[in-house]
Amino acid sequence: MSVAQSAKPFFLDITITLKRLVALLEEDETDEYGVLQPSQHAFNLGMRLVLDAYEAMSDRFPRASASTDEDGGIRLTWRKQSSEREVRLVCPGDANQQAYLYHEFGDNYAVVPDVTASTLVQWLEWLNQP
Repeated sequence: MSVAQSAKPFFLDITITLKRLVALLEEDETDEYGVLQPSQHAFNLGMRLVLDAYEAMSDRFPRASASTDEDGGIRLTWRKQSSEREVRLVCPGDANQQAYLYHEFGDNYAVVPDVTASTLVQWLEWLNQP
């Protein structure tokens, strides 16, 4: 197996995550439930945290799903089905609100306020545990 072949899957999860983030910008602005497109603040914050976490984690960075909330915020969700672990990064649409992480394992869950890239890395590493 060549280096290019072995490296390809490692970049797949970050590529998919980034494409999902960018696709949110292509949504209609609103629908009957509220805002569909993320605010510029939420998009920039989410993109920065994801890229910084990827820089620290490289091939260990897992794939995330991406969605918006009714206020233009972004939610990135990482799930590990085999262990029932989940990590959610919430980037608010309003620049006056703080981003936070939600993590869950079975019936145990908590919120981590004021998330940074290093906090995100810590919880994504937790998610990757066997």
